[in-house]
Amino acid sequence: MQTYGNLVKILPKGLVTIPKKLRQDIGLEENGLARIKKEGKRLILEPVNVVSYPLREYSVQEIKQFIKEDRLSPALARKVKKLLK
Repeated sequence: MQTYGNLVKILPKGLVTIPKKLRQDIGLEENGLARIKKEGKRLILEPVNVVSYPLREYSVQEIKQFIKEDRLSPALARKVKKLLK
């Protein structure tokens, strides 16, 4: 792999070696994941952080219930409003 300043050579199958300094600067780690997207004629590469615990999607009904339970009582809402004035 040859680099020429900020230029890199595209190897067979599209392989590119990203210079170490650039990888370090943006937080790309060995065996880590990255997202690549196309913007016009540019490719944008950004590191992706993966959580080590399981996630789940909430249904619309569950989200509505969370919002309902999060609301302030009218009395408490008046008190907060008065304190913020």
